Amino acid sequence: MGILSRFTDIMSANINALLSKAEAGNADKLLEKYIKDAKDNVAQVKAEAAAVIAEETGLARKLAENKAECGKYENYAAAAVKKGNDDDARKFLTHKNHLESERTDLSAQYTRAKDNSDKMRQLLKKLADDIHAAESKLGELKRNLAVAQQQEKLNKFDEKFGNNPLSGVDNLFDAVQKRVDAADAAAALNKELVKEVQEVEDLAKKYDSATQEVKADRVEDQLAALKASLKKQEND
Repeated sequence: MGILSRFTDIMSANINALLSKAEAGNADKLLEKYIKDAKDNVAQVKAEAAAVIAEETGLARKLAENKAECGKYENYAAAAVKKGNDDDARKFLTHKNHLESERTDLSAQYTRAKDNSDKMRQLLKKLADDIHAAESKLGELKRNLAVAQQQEKLNKFDEKFGNNPLSGVDNLFDAVQKRVDAADAAAALNKELVKEVQEVEDLAKKYDSATQEVKADRVEDQLAALKASLKKQEND
């Protein structure tokens, strides 16, 4: 079924009546279906419009050509009369009358084609306006739905944490602060452990130095003993 056969139904469709019903629980589904159907109609209108408008353009061109031809043969008839050739003039006028008869049929065809192309343009404008209105209403519904869902979440949050609207927030802040305090305590403990380890290492270095001195003194004692032993051998 062509789009033009549904012209009356589409044009009489009342988008405002539909929008007034768009408060029910399934309003979003209702509007989404309407938008889909309207966009399908737009696609069909565009597909058929090219052929309809092309027909109108072609008939307009033929009418213009017919009118020009009639004028041309009338001029031929006038020229023949001036030269005294009435028979030639009759032939030109007969052909002119034949063209004028064709123009009557062309005019009727053009009127139908023009009416169809005008309807296509009306359909496109109405569908575009209705789609815009439906999409705006759908957007409004979705925004309202989002607000309602957020309010429901807040209500559940209030029920969970008591009647005080700030009690839940306070409890949340307390929990966060406890985590912060625990992290600070762990950091401080780690710092103390690092400091204690560093002190032990520094102290160990001190005794390492003393140990080296003891080792040096022992070598000196051994060297002195060796010298004394050698000297004794020489005296003996």
